[in-house]
Amino acid sequence: MIKIAKFTFNPFQENMFVLYDETNECVIIDPGCQTAEEKKVLSDFITNEKLKPVKLLNTHCHVDHVFGNYFVSKTYGLELGINKLDLPTLAMVPSACMLYGIKEYDLSPDPSYFIEEGDVITFGTSKLDVIFGPGHAPGHIAFYAKEDGFIVNGDILFQG
Repeated sequence: MIKIAKFTFNPFQENMFVLYDETNECVIIDPGCQTAEEKKVLSDFITNEKLKPVKLLNTHCHVDHVFGNYFVSKTYGLELGINKLDLPTLAMVPSACMLYGIKEYDLSPDPSYFIEEGDVITFGTSKLDVIFGPGHAPGHIAFYAKEDGFIVNGDILFQG
């Protein structure tokens, strides 16, 4: 059974997720941790729960969802996976930061692989089905844990 840890980070109040199971392998989705304090909250959680990060994933590449990509990639030796249609969105992060007046941020690494609808993301004994849901961003994807009855949808659906 997949356990879900949700963290709300950065001035945009973005929700990022750490999903893990009984093997303690975990995936980190949309790491929005921007400040040193936010990065410490994430790393302390991973350490305290004795988790082994195995995947870094973005549902989409808007600035608030990628602030922590560099930190997570470097800290845990993970390659970034996104949908290829969101490459232009990722490339626009420096411009978006400038527009929002954000001066301090780590530039995300480039993706090492692309995730498509129908792919299955595996970690530990768990799996996530990939659903393509463009609109909010051109390469927006969601991760559906059918066996556990939940979906991590990024910004496809907002509360209310």
